[in-house]
Amino acid sequence: MKLKTSEDYQKATEHKIVHKRDFAAGADPDLKKGCGHSHPKIGQARVGPQLISAAGYPTEKHRARTPDGYILQMHRIPTGVRTPRRSDSSKGKRAVLVVHGLLGCSGDFVIMGPERSLAYILADAGYDVWLGNLRGNTYTTHQNLSRNDKEFWEYSFHEHGKYDIPSMIDKVLNVTGLPKIMYIGYSMGTTSFFTMTAQRPEYNDKIIAMVALAPAVYMDNIKPLMELLIKRLNVPETMRTRGMISVNLAQNVMSTVIGSLCNPRSPQDLCLSIVYSIVGEDFEQNDAEMSSIVMARFQPASWRQLEHFAKIAMTGVFTSWEDGLWGQIRPYDLTNVRVPVTLLYGMNDQLTEKSQIMRLAEVLNSTGVLEDVRPGCSWPKFNHLDFVFAKDVGKLLNKPLTKLVNKLYNTYSGS
Repeated sequence: MKLKTSEDYQKATEHKIVHKRDFAAGADPDLKKGCGHSHPKIGQARVGPQLISAAGYPTEKHRARTPDGYILQMHRIPTGVRTPRRSDSSKGKRAVLVVHGLLGCSGDFVIMGPERSLAYILADAGYDVWLGNLRGNTYTTHQNLSRNDKEFWEYSFHEHGKYDIPSMIDKVLNVTGLPKIMYIGYSMGTTSFFTMTAQRPEYNDKIIAMVALAPAVYMDNIKPLMELLIKRLNVPETMRTRGMISVNLAQNVMSTVIGSLCNPRSPQDLCLSIVYSIVGEDFEQNDAEMSSIVMARFQPASWRQLEHFAKIAMTGVFTSWEDGLWGQIRPYDLTNVRVPVTLLYGMNDQLTEKSQIMRLAEVLNSTGVLEDVRPGCSWPKFNHLDFVFAKDVGKLLNKPLTKLVNKLYNTYSGS
């Protein structure tokens, strides 16, 4: 955004301050159920719907129920604040479902504010934006099980694809009356999409096109890490035997760890060093004012999610979980993907690195569904987390991405 006058600068500065101050505001009753954590420096973090409302955007909560009993809260931004409200009729409406990655939630796509976060930018471009939540994070529950039941955590992205994504797609279609929607997935949100098309290929007919941000399908590059964690250290099973039934830290523990060990303004920060060793270093795009907030918001996950990724990494096959970690390899059938797919990767993404995205591109290209494969942006150090949390994510990724979504919609929607 180009600021031409001192008044423009003052308004922009005030808006940025207000959005960051929202994290320290008092919590409403939904907070304990939402994607927020306390932190000694920021007080009580606001959850997704609160942030959306505080930014001046309309927001709605919807719940999708899966056949196996999970209840998934979805957050909708039906219109932007910089575009006229679209007609309530289905004609002319453009709906897009955006789905988060591992340890994430719907709030990941609003946390950086209206000038940077994808949900706001899409809404201001005229889209009806739906932010999904996959089972396990704090926006999800079960009709019979509690989070203290080990059965609650017996899932991976196999179930995300079989149950969660289809249920959320159907919710969007039922509410909007549209026949098809756009899909944007980030990291595990792409994994879940591809497991959906493998198991539920009929859902191709409900998707206009799919954009995959840092797709996590082939992961040969992290085989040594997974062999260390799973084969040698057996971390998931060790944690289970000690009573830790999920990948989750209590809020007070998370706050203590972050407050004691993390100094995101320093290139030598221990927390950033650990994270960057996995996802790729990009200190230049680290927003020091936001990184503690981001880390404090990491969401619960199941050990099986990590084990399933480990099975894929160690076998070199995009395989189902059905026979367990050491069971038979059953490849997901990627020839079942029948919608145009665009793959965007980070040039310094060490978790889902370029070589693995190009392998996926070859498979999709062989069946004629590959629309494009390219870097998400021109910044050479763009890493895995930068897709949602980079300091300049709006300018580098999300504004050009919205133009891409427009192009895909106009080409394939049939309207």
